[in-house]
Amino acid sequence: MPNDDPTHVADPSPGETHLRERFNALVDRWKRERGPHSSSARLTSHPAYQEIIGLGPAIVPLLLQELERAPDHWFRALHILTGADPVPEAARGKVRDMAAAWLRWARDNGYRW
Repeated sequence: MPNDDPTHVADPSPGETHLRERFNALVDRWKRERGPHSSSARLTSHPAYQEIIGLGPAIVPLLLQELERAPDHWFRALHILTGADPVPEAARGKVRDMAAAWLRWARDNGYRW
């Protein structure tokens, strides 16, 4: 029986492999099509970003992995999927500091990626 715990890490099943491939394709599309917008609302309203959110909580570890690899505007997706908002006021608007806050929160809450 598959483990539905988003913090669980094991050999990927065919479904998990498909999810990772879908996620990667959407990330590539989002980065390719979004342009150099500075507005996080504009970045996060892109259809590929919305599709990523639509993949559900199972993709949180993939978002964290992507955030660690290349800090970017994944904060809204993480907030929607986890209900958390670990970014201190002083870090708002600073992508690297915001990424560090999310990664700390994730580790503290048992996520592995």
